[in-house]
Order: sequence, then structure tokens, then C-alpha cells
Amino acid sequence: MNKIILSGLLLCMTTSAWARPSQTIPKLDENVSQFYDIQQTDMNYGERVLRIYSAVPYNVTAKRPVLYMLDGNGLYPLVVNKAISKFPSDSLPIIIGIGYPVDEAFPSKIRTYDYTPKVAGEAFQEGGGSDGLYQFLQETIRPWAEQQFPLDKQKQTLFGHSFGGLFTLMAYQNHPNDYQSYVSASPSLWWGEGKMVDIAKLTDKQAASPINITLGGLEEKPDLSRLTDEQKKNYQVRKSWITARQICDEIQSHGRICNFTLFEGKNHGSVIPDAINKALEIATQ
Repeated sequence: MNKIILSGLLLCMTTSAWARPSQTIPKLDENVSQFYDIQQTDMNYGERVLRIYSAVPYNVTAKRPVLYMLDGNGLYPLVVNKAISKFPSDSLPIIIGIGYPVDEAFPSKIRTYDYTPKVAGEAFQEGGGSDGLYQFLQETIRPWAEQQFPLDKQKQTLFGHSFGGLFTLMAYQNHPNDYQSYVSASPSLWWGEGKMVDIAKLTDKQAASPINITLGGLEEKPDLSRLTDEQKKNYQVRKSWITARQICDEIQSHGRICNFTLFEGKNHGSVIPDAINKALEIATQ
């Protein structure tokens, strides 16, 4: 494992709901090293390599909750920075980020493949790898983390935003008890026009952990007058038969726990800090 020594400012969030995200990897705050042991570990994943980021509090005397999260390159530093500003040192969770050994915050091609389920349609042929990544998470990453770190196996949360939010939602749909909580932030339900959403599975009578779905108000009801022509086209093309709010309503109506949070005035990019804050709160409950 190689120690990462990083410092700097938070990633600048885009202000448009469909703007391409900044590919600059955000920096960890200078004082993070006072609270967390920051490491990175490269793991072979088929013919590729995943980079696993970990933040483990110093001087742990009791097992800590753990937050597993997608988009380790782009979001892990933001989560760690928020954690040290939000919690006292004796309440910090362990944070495990799944990323890639590349210089991009959100490497489009590989995350599109890894985070999305296989669905029909020519427009969605670059995806379909989420089942494989989930299996690797369960069979390799989590057992490794359990051996390496003092984590509480009864307080494990899975978190993702955008395609990561879709990955988290599909994890809940197919494996509703693998984690004690799930946080699906702004899930990309336009993928496959939402055909991967299986209401029967989401509302099955079997016991399921709580899921939390978050969304920006401007994602649910965008102000079209403020969008560029390209953004309007994306809005018109990217459709789903079901919305995030409707999914949560369906889950709740069948006796499972789903908490829906709408962050008013926020779009797909600007809502990220709110989603991170919510994920940390849930992970440490």
C-alpha cells in the first residue's frame, strides 16, 4: 500500500444539470492526515486494475461503521474532507472508495461499463458490467477490507451518485440485505430507459435493509430556460418510464423502508455535497 499525501481545495461542481463533470481529481484537505490513515491499494480486476482508496481513523478502540462508495477518484476526497469537518475524531467512519489508477476524476468509458446493468438498445451497448463489479466488491474488496480494517460488519453502507447511484439501486434491487443501508444519489434512471428497474424485486416480501434515494430539485423539475441546446436535447432524450420518487413510493407502499430526499434548487452536479452529507449521516447512524 502506498500512502497518499494530498492537500488542496474541493472539486468545483458544475452548475448545469447535464454539464460534463470536471475531470480534475479533487484534493484532500491538508489536515486530513491528522485524523485518517489514507492509503490506496491497486487490485487486479480481470484484465484491468481497480484502485481502492481507504480512510481509517487513527487510534481506533472500537469497530467503526464503514461507507463503501463508487467514483473513488472523483468523490472519495470530498467524502473524507466532509467527514473530518462533520464528526469528532472518535466518531469518524471508515471510508472505502472504489476507483481507477487514472488521472481522471470520472473516467467515462470504464465507469459507464462498470456501473451500469446490461440492457437492450444500441445506445446502451457500452454498459453492462455492474453485475461483475458487484461480485468483485462482495467476493474480493469487502473480505479484504474486513481483514485489514477494524470495521463494524453490522454498520455497512453502500453509496453512489449518478451511474454510481444506479449501481447502488441495482445492488439493493438484487441484494437488499447485503448492506445495512443503501444511499442511491441521483440514480441515472435514463439508462436503458429504466427497463432494468424491477418493481417486483424492489417490493418483494423478503426482509430488506433501508434504502435512501436523493435527488436535486432541478433534476426533478429542470428550468429549461436556463439550459443550452445540448442540455435540452439530453433532457428530451434521456427518459425513463419511472422516476426516483416513484420508485421510493413503490418500495414504501409495500412495507419496505425507502427515504426520499429532495434538495431544492440543486442540480445533478451541485447536489453532490448534499448527497455526500446525507450518506455520511446514514452511515454513522
